[in-house]
Amino acid sequence: MDIKKIANIGVLIGLALILMLTIRFPLFLPFLIYEPGDIPILIIAFLYGPMPALSATFILSILMAALTGLGGPFGAFMHFLATGVLVGLAGYFYKKYHSKKGAIIGLTIGSLAMTGVMAVANILLNPIFYGIPYERTINMLLPGIIPFNLTKAIINSILTVLVYKKIAEFLRRKGLLTSLDRKENSEYAYIDENN
Repeated sequence: MDIKKIANIGVLIGLALILMLTIRFPLFLPFLIYEPGDIPILIIAFLYGPMPALSATFILSILMAALTGLGGPFGAFMHFLATGVLVGLAGYFYKKYHSKKGAIIGLTIGSLAMTGVMAVANILLNPIFYGIPYERTINMLLPGIIPFNLTKAIINSILTVLVYKKIAEFLRRKGLLTSLDRKENSEYAYIDENN
């Protein structure tokens, strides 16, 4: 992997960690905490594709669990699962359809998939790891788990669309995106769009 690419990914992982640690507030239920850490990982997905974004998600999940102790290994796994589904699908569709429309399609599909996957994961895994009965978890789906994951994904997706172009242009001006990145990932299809 190119040194510039590694450096960019490392900086974006660091930014994601800072956002996760500093911007935190509950949504829908007291224990469901919104944080905007997915935004830098989505930027990695758009710049370099789904696999680097999934690798960054894995690293970030471990770092978050190690630094905060929140959720432990189970929390790290759930974060990797949620963010991984979102950034993996968003990165895949953007790589396939090199346009702002492709990015929005990927973010929409990723948001819906993340919401569905996390509903099933909570039903299956909460009783095992937290001892929460299935019935109670199912009762938390509509007032909390489903709207939380959908809202979090939508907010982070909208913010990513708003900041991605500026970040990509900044990296291009500073010479931090290589010609190989431009050729393989065509992020400039998004940058050069007028609409």
